Amino acid sequence: MNTHSVRLEVCVEDVAGVRESARLGADRAELCDNLAVGGTTPSIGAIESALLAATEQMEARREAVGPSWIHTDLARPFELIVMIRPRGGNFVYDSDESRAMIADARRIARLAQDMGAVPDAATTSPGGSTPVTPAVTVGFATGALHDDGRIDRGLITRLVEASGASPLTFHKAIDASADPLKAYEVLHSLGVARVLSSGAAHDAAKGSPLLAAMVATGGPDVVAAGHVRPENVEALVEVTGVCDVHMRCPVVESGVGPMRTDPVLVEKAVSLVHALSCVSEH
Repeated sequence: MNTHSVRLEVCVEDVAGVRESARLGADRAELCDNLAVGGTTPSIGAIESALLAATEQMEARREAVGPSWIHTDLARPFELIVMIRPRGGNFVYDSDESRAMIADARRIARLAQDMGAVPDAATTSPGGSTPVTPAVTVGFATGALHDDGRIDRGLITRLVEASGASPLTFHKAIDASADPLKAYEVLHSLGVARVLSSGAAHDAAKGSPLLAAMVATGGPDVVAAGHVRPENVEALVEVTGVCDVHMRCPVVESGVGPMRTDPVLVEKAVSLVHALSCVSEH
């Protein structure tokens, strides 16, 4: 068991949001397109641009600290989570949609490999031979169900395989499953790294009993999501025992266009979340 700071994942809809999340010290950013329908797969160009932006920010932060950064939290890479979802609506996908999801995951994993953004890929530290992880790595968020609410084991297995070394998060589709706690156990057997959930409720605070049950069961890391805010995150972590939280930090504005990320909210969230401690196996 390890005691460490709670990790913050910021949900964003553009490259600027990824850049601000990396600059201000968030642990991860989930990049989606079309958050109005819950998020869909961003373009390969947006993903590459986001990887470059996050890498620039992490390298700048490391340079500002100097060679000693390898002994700080900056040695841990920032993680770009890419949504794999072909459309809004339900999470039951036909064969054409399934092929598209697998193809997207495979191509994004290849891009991550080409750009050196693969978890556990060792590089050489400045002025020495100490192996360090990359500045940025890639992960995936996805989910798929059958009509009866069971996990689509076949599709998830193929998506885990297509993701390669990159960890896969099963997103809030778990809250639409017939039995979320049973689904959590199934996902553990399929090699899923994390589960994003509001505890099958409208928000994570109301779903805290189920989130706590998942954490107690042991398996994929549980990422609490759903109306998580700076003002409620401490109580949520205390009640559920989660070590990861997912939140949006939007600029409040009217009109159309992608959701912009408010750096002031990100900075506040980073400060509050990283002040919290949790105990996990990872």
